[in-house]
Amino acid sequence: MFNNITLFLILLFGGIAQAQTSFFNQFNKILPQLTIEQQIDTIIAIPFEVMNSQSAKTIEKYEYALQLSKKLNDDNRIGSVYEKMGLAYYYLGDYDISVLSMTKAIASFEKVDNQIRIGSTYASMGYQMKRRNLPKAFEYMHKGIQVLKATDDETALSAAYNNIGVLYQMKKDLDSALYYYYLGYEIVKSKNDSLGIPYSLNNIGQALMDKKEYDKAFVKYNEAFEIRKLRNDQNGLAENYGYLGDLYFETNEIEKAIESYLKSLKISEDINYIYLCQVNSDQLAKSYEKTGGFKQALFYRNKNQKYKDEILNETSNKTIAQLEVQFDTERKEKELAIKSVNVIKEKSKVRQRTSILIGLSITLLLLVLIAILIFRQLKFKQKHLQNENHLKDIIAEEETKNKIYSERMRISRDLHDNIGSQLTFLISSMDNMKYVSDEEKLKFKLNDLTDFTRVTISQLRDTIWAMNKDYLSIEDLQIRIVNFIDIAQNSAENIEFIFEKDILDLDYAFTPAQGINLFRIIQESVNNAIKYAHAQKIIIQMHENENEIIFSVNDDGKGFDDKQMNQGFGLKNMKARAEEINALFVLKTEFNKGTSVIISFKKDTSKDL
Repeated sequence: MFNNITLFLILLFGGIAQAQTSFFNQFNKILPQLTIEQQIDTIIAIPFEVMNSQSAKTIEKYEYALQLSKKLNDDNRIGSVYEKMGLAYYYLGDYDISVLSMTKAIASFEKVDNQIRIGSTYASMGYQMKRRNLPKAFEYMHKGIQVLKATDDETALSAAYNNIGVLYQMKKDLDSALYYYYLGYEIVKSKNDSLGIPYSLNNIGQALMDKKEYDKAFVKYNEAFEIRKLRNDQNGLAENYGYLGDLYFETNEIEKAIESYLKSLKISEDINYIYLCQVNSDQLAKSYEKTGGFKQALFYRNKNQKYKDEILNETSNKTIAQLEVQFDTERKEKELAIKSVNVIKEKSKVRQRTSILIGLSITLLLLVLIAILIFRQLKFKQKHLQNENHLKDIIAEEETKNKIYSERMRISRDLHDNIGSQLTFLISSMDNMKYVSDEEKLKFKLNDLTDFTRVTISQLRDTIWAMNKDYLSIEDLQIRIVNFIDIAQNSAENIEFIFEKDILDLDYAFTPAQGINLFRIIQESVNNAIKYAHAQKIIIQMHENENEIIFSVNDDGKGFDDKQMNQGFGLKNMKARAEEINALFVLKTEFNKGTSVIISFKKDTSKDL
């Protein structure tokens, strides 16, 4: 049986030029008949033309081969699959995954000391990095060549010589490029390699083109073209027509260039070589512009844009195209099967009916069982997701409630510790007034109690204001501060109060505890400036920078000694409030130059509304 499978694969790979779109249909039929090792090796052997035109589908097969290789714990096969995946991802344009795959390939080959594959993979990595990091590309390429020289694998060495030639050509070192191209060419020529010879000849032709030696370049291109024509290599013929078009374009033979580009485009479209379609349509637009054929130029400009759009979503487009081809193939296969059944029916109606009934019954039963299993699995997943989402919602709701409860408990403690103690003091003071007989002294104490009561009421209002909100916005704080400034202005008419706000994003919000503590620090700073600083101007500011929201109170009063900073003026209380809400508190003062109190929040400690 294995001999039959091998023969099938030879025919399959040999016929890809004519039927790339049906490749995987036939491939999928034969693959399950092979052993695990044969399946892996067959997937690794998928031709370049198929991998290039059907990258997404090929990568799916590589992933499957990788799973099988890991089950066998076969490092050589694991490395080979990773190397192929790296190449496929490179042609898809996913360069990061490509380099990662190549690195994993080298690590696998090193475990079994496979020097040939190590060298080839390094060389392949160097080639793939040519447009992103040319110095690094040379480093990997030379490393790969050095390893390969110590082996007897001339085929891998030839490929490396060709690839480093490309790097030198990109570097505009054409003599070095030709040197390596000819080294590679001599190897494939000695082996009569009909795949490698045209590849090397085209590389030599491109270098000669860059040197303006067009006649010599034409000879090389033509030699490569004839070999690929004999092999019926559609992928290669499309590339060679493109090379000839470039040569004619450079030599200003525009009509010949157009003819070559059209042939290349036709084959590229037939084999779904999207990148080459895009290049050819672009070159055709330029060629027609040179000849004054602006209508045709516009047509190919539009085509070029269409292919660019296809390249941007190449994986999805190829998958859809493959599904359409698969559907069409299955439809045709069903039509053929129906015709065959009709012929068989005429020969043996009874036997055919029985076979059909049995087959349909089994198929129907299997489909019903599969449908039930899929439905139950989907139902279970849906139920699981619903339960999971419901649990997340409950947890989030409880967390929010706990946060709000914690904030309110903190404010309640503040009411008890602050307002409660002040009310206790008021009651005690009023009880003591029963024993005051001096009318003047009594009047003085009543005035003190009145002022103290006003302060207590104000603090109580501030606390209630904070408790009534789950979060306090920038505008809430602004309104509260402005109201406080109005009251302060009435009690200190000789002082000029200025409020400035420079916060563009008003979506920041604070917890009630943050808001009330911040307000009281500002309130205490203003009161200190009024009472002790003898200031003529007090400026309250709200502004932001990239990382912080900053509140400040600045006065032009007399200031005080740094040594007194830890004494009086409620400084310890203000610092404690700032620490409680994770804010940075800074006080700057200097004799006769005023005082500044600065409170800053990191933006990530506040909350978006």
